[in-house]
Amino acid sequence: MRGFRKIITRALILGALAIALSGCIFGGASRADRLESSLRDAAMSVPGIKSVSVNANANTSGNFIVVKLVGDTDDKSELTEILRDAIPALLDSIKDLESGTFGVSIFSPDDSVSAEPGELGYSGSSSLVRYREFFSE
Repeated sequence: MRGFRKIITRALILGALAIALSGCIFGGASRADRLESSLRDAAMSVPGIKSVSVNANANTSGNFIVVKLVGDTDDKSELTEILRDAIPALLDSIKDLESGTFGVSIFSPDDSVSAEPGELGYSGSSSLVRYREFFSE
């Protein structure tokens, strides 16, 4: 009987390990990876965006998102207009996210010129909720 219990115990431990490992291996992309992918896709759908860099951190402390857009121009007014089009698209791509911090900026291809949401009249905090309130008007 003692040997039988050892076999069952080992089988249960091995089974639990197999389940845990399969969850890590086959569980798919993390929440942060999915956020980054959604934001990248949304940004690249906006005319005038040449590339995008996204850093999303989603954990028990909250959601923290920073998006760096690169436009196809070095004209500040054109970059500002591209940003005006990009922000609603970005926010829409993460509409299921209820809260967090959000930051976005756009740069010329050589990083010499940039535009920020403040140039669109936004003076709020980095709160995702505040961004949505302002840019959904």
